[in-house]
Amino acid sequence: MTGMNTSVNAKSAYITSQFNSALLLQFGIIVGIVIVIAIVATILLRREEKNPGGNGFLISNVTMTVEPKARKVLRVGFGVLWIIDGLLQLQPQMVLGLPTQVVSPTVASAPNWINSLVTHGADAWLRHPITAASATVWLQVGLGIWLLVANRGWWSRGAGLASAVWALGVWVLGNGLGGAFIAPISWTTGFPGAVLFYALAGLAIALPQDRLRRPLFALWTARLTALGAAYLAILQAWPGRGFWSGGGGNGAYPSMSTSMGSVTQPGFAASIQRWFTTFTSHYSWAYNSIVVIVLAALAITFFTNKVRLMRWSTIAYVVFAMINWVLVQDFAVFGGVGTDVNSMIPSSLFVVAVYLCTRDAVEATALADLPHEKGTKESVAMRKIGALCAIGVFLVGAIPMLLVGILPGTSDAIAAAANGGVQNLSSAAPGFTLMDQRGQQVSLSSLRGKTIVMAFLDPVCTTDCPVEAQQMRLASEQLGPNTVMVAVDTNPLYRSLASIQTFTDNEGLADNTSWYFLTGSLDQLRSVWSAYGVDVQLLPGGAMVAHTEPMYVIDGQGTMRSTWTAVTSGGTASSLESQSGVSLIVAQAKKAQS
Repeated sequence: MTGMNTSVNAKSAYITSQFNSALLLQFGIIVGIVIVIAIVATILLRREEKNPGGNGFLISNVTMTVEPKARKVLRVGFGVLWIIDGLLQLQPQMVLGLPTQVVSPTVASAPNWINSLVTHGADAWLRHPITAASATVWLQVGLGIWLLVANRGWWSRGAGLASAVWALGVWVLGNGLGGAFIAPISWTTGFPGAVLFYALAGLAIALPQDRLRRPLFALWTARLTALGAAYLAILQAWPGRGFWSGGGGNGAYPSMSTSMGSVTQPGFAASIQRWFTTFTSHYSWAYNSIVVIVLAALAITFFTNKVRLMRWSTIAYVVFAMINWVLVQDFAVFGGVGTDVNSMIPSSLFVVAVYLCTRDAVEATALADLPHEKGTKESVAMRKIGALCAIGVFLVGAIPMLLVGILPGTSDAIAAAANGGVQNLSSAAPGFTLMDQRGQQVSLSSLRGKTIVMAFLDPVCTTDCPVEAQQMRLASEQLGPNTVMVAVDTNPLYRSLASIQTFTDNEGLADNTSWYFLTGSLDQLRSVWSAYGVDVQLLPGGAMVAHTEPMYVIDGQGTMRSTWTAVTSGGTASSLESQSGVSLIVAQAKKAQS
């Protein structure tokens, strides 16, 4: 069968324009929210200043427990990271590139249940890509600002909880559980996933502050971290996984480095990758030895809970993590579609926080002796106002993102990005009279008043035709009863009623009253093929059938309005291709109805 002629351009000028317009609109909404908050806050401040003895919404008791250092590291560190991640989402190619070039390829070799989870998330994104991409920007920037400005109380704990929930969602639906089921699992390449550390940090921030100073909490946090480090060390040391040998340039490290160096990036980064490829081709064992030693030392010292030893292993971990971030993870943000800074910086923040938590718990004599600090009323009020503004930014992203996950539909943006293959028509559709899968006669005139989406399918095809049928089924669900889906049999050998009934049943279309799979005599079919420009050929070797795959939209008056080549890819359409196929059908049918 012929290949796909219609494709979707992830860097389409139309996509970029729509993305920028959405961002600009949302920025305007955010400015409006900030202005409203500023006005209301000014009024409240004046009222509360007239009553200095009370605890108002903005001005309250300013004697507070000092924030634990571990919590501050997590709050500030991950607040900055969320802002960086949000800014990275401003790349125009994120709109279609994130689900198709980053998310889906990441789990291509994962078990089916992981693939199903990730595909669910990618499909939800692709139903409304402009909304999803722009919402992600503000959601993550809002989260980051919220974490930075809210440093105590429920204002701050709420930021931690929101951060944890969003990070866990990304870890499952966008990160495939950090690649936990994709070999070879390795700390060096990012396992267990950067966003898992965002989630753990968020949960820690969401806890009451005094919990982080309790010796028992610190003990178990350090020991659980030690168990995680030990597991990573064992994985890295395990023979036969490709990390000990350079393999003449084919080992795990040189292969990864070659792959990283092949993407477009600054010259200095490419030079580092070339050097690392050469080095690990001969000395992979040396680099892997350091990885194992650093992880094992972290595991041993954190399990002993000896602060002095933990300090040195923490320093070693952070230093080597930064080296690995440069050499193996290639700075994470250069080339391709960089979505975050990868795992080394988040994991380093987490390890430092665990060390500080343990140190402070050991040094604290009792919770009653916790240090306090005095803040000015103005500083407390400003932090609350800042938190309110940050929450507003967060909600501008979070609310649309929630709707993206639950609303059905297709993307006009994807349809427009694939629109290069659509030809507008204005001529009368050639007539036909054939028999449908119910054994009833169907003609073009009998469908007058209905918008017709017309395709040409082989009932025994196992590649492109089932994909097209599913796209038509999904489009039919959105277009309603005034649109019918008509497929004409293109197999000169399999023209029986039983053949088209079997295909209809197999594709779940038996109960769809808007579906018509038409067949007839060979002369009748050849007449329709010729009229609609469908080339059908019997191929040697089992008499396989090859045919072109045009789709037509015919309006209610019998006029052909548009045609394009069906969007498939050898029967294995990607999420983007499937969504673009459905989107094109819906967009062109609606256009014909207008």
